Amino acid sequence: MARPVEPEPLAGPLRFGPYTLVRRIGAGGMGEVFLAREESQRRACVVKKVLPQLMADPKFVGRFRDEARVMVRLSHSNIARVYAMGEVDGQLYLSMEYVQGKTLSRLAYRLRQLGRTIPLGVLLHLGQRLCEGLTYAHDAKDEEGHPLHLVHRDLSPANVCLSYAGEVKIIDFGAAQSTLKEQQTAPRVVIGNLTYMSPEQARKRFVDRRADVYAAGALLWELVAWRPLAQRGDPVERWRRAAYPTWEPAGNFRQGVPTSVDALLMRALASEPERRFPDAAAMGSELARLKLKLTPGVGDADIARLLESAFPREKVAEEKALQELLREDASRTRTEQELAAVLTPPNALAFEHSGIETPADFVPSEQGAAGKTTLYGVKTPGADAEVTEALEASKVPGVGKGGADAVATEALEVSKVLGAIARAEAARATASKALPPRPVTRETQVGFGVDLSQPVDAASVEARRMELVRAITGEDEAAVQEPRAGSRSRRALLAAGIFAGACAVGLGVAWALGQP
Repeated sequence: MARPVEPEPLAGPLRFGPYTLVRRIGAGGMGEVFLAREESQRRACVVKKVLPQLMADPKFVGRFRDEARVMVRLSHSNIARVYAMGEVDGQLYLSMEYVQGKTLSRLAYRLRQLGRTIPLGVLLHLGQRLCEGLTYAHDAKDEEGHPLHLVHRDLSPANVCLSYAGEVKIIDFGAAQSTLKEQQTAPRVVIGNLTYMSPEQARKRFVDRRADVYAAGALLWELVAWRPLAQRGDPVERWRRAAYPTWEPAGNFRQGVPTSVDALLMRALASEPERRFPDAAAMGSELARLKLKLTPGVGDADIARLLESAFPREKVAEEKALQELLREDASRTRTEQELAAVLTPPNALAFEHSGIETPADFVPSEQGAAGKTTLYGVKTPGADAEVTEALEASKVPGVGKGGADAVATEALEVSKVLGAIARAEAARATASKALPPRPVTRETQVGFGVDLSQPVDAASVEARRMELVRAITGEDEAAVQEPRAGSRSRRALLAAGIFAGACAVGLGVAWALGQP
């Protein structure tokens, strides 16, 4: 499905039921997102309106109502609130808490730019708060007191918000499975971020609260080891790594990690659910125990100081703009451009879930394309990974549209990349003779069931490869290879000439010495 055409920005504040929409701050697959003011409570909030053209799809509307029914029931300090779900003039909407802060992924990115890390005590406290929010969600019940059996299924650093007050808030329980939902996920779609997905979820098996324990462990491992986990690449290879992971202790990559912390992470990351913590409460208790033993006294204030030190200007700008929003008279006309662009809360695009779409009966095998298993923390698990590493090494951090993180290609040694590509192609060619054709898969964005995916095919892979070659050399691959071939021929002729000359001189000297 193509992306919907984005509507025009607001010309000024607009009343929408009990809310005043002040600024349009984004759009996703299922609707527009607005910074708003709830007039009765006189508080800032985020309103997400469903696009009108999607209202005619009964499956979409059913999924929207299902996910909203789950979210409005959750009220906990470590979960970003969804205040209400309703309808105004035939348009469905969600009203969500305005979280003043940044996502955990954004904080980690900024700190890496600054050459800093997250202190161990802050990580232990953050993990404890994360587990407290998960515990509340896992224990949630319906109106009659029956368990909802809620599982987030898409926990990642991008779905954890940190407020400037030091609060830890999980966002986007919209991807969660629950007994309240009537519209279930299609078997061909695996919802969740593959990088943090539990093995049983990646293998399309039954998942329970221990799947979120695994995701929390993967999230904390990445931050403790301070080693970014791969977010790009062939979706089938990434899916296989999620289904059959092998982890190394985080202390192998970052000095000073206590063995007790390593032991906690490895237990949370056990491939079999029975070997993990039985629930988030047990994991949170162990994190609290280690925090008290290793870094006593760490709390929300330490998270607040870390966030403020990483985003000093953003914090001041957001506070000023938010105060202005709450003081503003609804009758006063203000254009969207008059408001600071920094007012985009980290939960603005909640409910836009990631996933992977495949044939309904397909599950990745344990062996990779080159006959090797994958390993978190190992640089070269196979030929494809060698190319991926070369690609990632050729990138530097940048800033993309809308403030999202992006990357820009810079020059790299040509022989290294072309050599890696050649070896990967040779390995794939060898493997293709012994393996059946790979099923068609594609990355998916599933905002309330709306598919915004693009096919992953050989043509796009080849285009990416040629783009890399051109970026490195400034010309096509053929133009690169032909001069090399000519250069090798000239060097061979030169070497042959030198060798012949040396032989002639040697024979001449021998003849002269042999004369009487």
